[in-house]
Amino acid sequence: MKPIGYAFLIAQLQLPVIQSGRAALVSPSVNRRVDTDREILFPTGVALVDTPLGHLEFALRHEGMDLAIIEAALRHIAPDTLIQRLRTNPNGEYIRRIVFLWEWFHGKELQAGVSVAGRYIDLFAPDQYVTAANPTRHAGYRVSDNALGDRRFCPVVLRTSYAGTGDFELLMERLTTLYADSRTTGYYDRAVQYLYLSETRSNFAIERETPSASKEERFVQILRHAAELPQLDEDQLVAIQNAAVRDVYSREAGYRNRQNWLESHTGRITFFPHPAEGLHETMAGWEAFVNDTHRGIDPLVKAACASFGFVYLHPFMDGNGRLHRFIIHHVLAHSKLIPPDLVIPVSAVIMKHIPEYLDVLTAFSGPVTRLWDYRRHDDGPEILQSPGPAPYRYFQADREVAFLARMIERAVEEEIPQELQFLQGYDNAYRRIDAEFDLPQKDIALLIRLIHDNGGRLSKSKRARFDWLPGEILNRLEEIVNLAFEEEAR
Repeated sequence: MKPIGYAFLIAQLQLPVIQSGRAALVSPSVNRRVDTDREILFPTGVALVDTPLGHLEFALRHEGMDLAIIEAALRHIAPDTLIQRLRTNPNGEYIRRIVFLWEWFHGKELQAGVSVAGRYIDLFAPDQYVTAANPTRHAGYRVSDNALGDRRFCPVVLRTSYAGTGDFELLMERLTTLYADSRTTGYYDRAVQYLYLSETRSNFAIERETPSASKEERFVQILRHAAELPQLDEDQLVAIQNAAVRDVYSREAGYRNRQNWLESHTGRITFFPHPAEGLHETMAGWEAFVNDTHRGIDPLVKAACASFGFVYLHPFMDGNGRLHRFIIHHVLAHSKLIPPDLVIPVSAVIMKHIPEYLDVLTAFSGPVTRLWDYRRHDDGPEILQSPGPAPYRYFQADREVAFLARMIERAVEEEIPQELQFLQGYDNAYRRIDAEFDLPQKDIALLIRLIHDNGGRLSKSKRARFDWLPGEILNRLEEIVNLAFEEEAR
């Protein structure tokens, strides 16, 4: 079978990119287009001009938009070739998108001198892709730019990966109602306080770090004030990074100017983030994306693309993972879908789904790292060639959006209700124990948590801690705690 479209361009032009979709192939065994899980098969007589530009037009028509491949391929197609094709077909949708993207990638006009009179066309098909609600019209080629970002940072998200804004807004409405109801019962402030602390500890735990009390409190305050930061820029991110890293030696003064990488415990390189060259320009695009208030980007899509995009770019030598998860809160806090003092315990839910989380990260890090050419040395890799910024700027974020949607849904439907139910059960148990026994308040509080967290029983080692209490009293305390929580669960 012969590769065509994007697969042809990658193989023929040796493009340092990852094909995000299925490979298109010509197969003598089919007489029409056949879509499989891994390939798109076309018959041998399929209409195709066998040139790089012909394959690029074919790809846009049949395979959709892959910005990283398009950007790399246009480096090998002469501008005069594009202009000539536009002159022969000035109203052609695919060549208009291609010349528009040439100017978009290069930041300058092609000077084609061609008058386009056709209707406006969308850069991304809205029925196939998540797009900006408020696109910008460009009169030259009559293209409506509805991309999620700009040439410096522009993730791509398929419609099939995300149900859409409506469902997410309904979920946020349920969350707001849940918190409003908890205010009337007096549990709101206590629940929020716990969730901020839980989110902080989980955020550090994902990085296998136990923060000191002072660092823990600093990060709690960072989360609490997420809605008050009008925008995220280099200075703000540096300040948060300095507060989040483990020691003063890891604090940064700005985005990195040298290459970093991640290693496994065996010393194997598992991820090369964005090359140091071009990083500041990419981060400027990332900042424009996360701070945008005009293009109308779906808040869940923005949160997923901004947060995962940040960790893929890895602009600091340390602390990127913690900031990556903070960015989710920042975007949601500015979405106006939830109260500004409310936090969704995303990290706490991620902690319960670490393999799923790692699958999302490695689905990007594995393929993109294979694009790098390097030699191993004892003091680190010698970089021979990098793929450049494109794979990091234009990644397809389907997995990331779908994953974050699942984590937020579980936080709203499971994690937060469980905490509210715990507080109700805790208060019920506390009242009963305090009425029946004359015990110090701190001991009652500790006993309730120890019994509840251990499935309704006080472990042997914990019983030894309360050896001043008779066994029958400890048995009665277990009975009270279990009864109290069972009543609240009904």
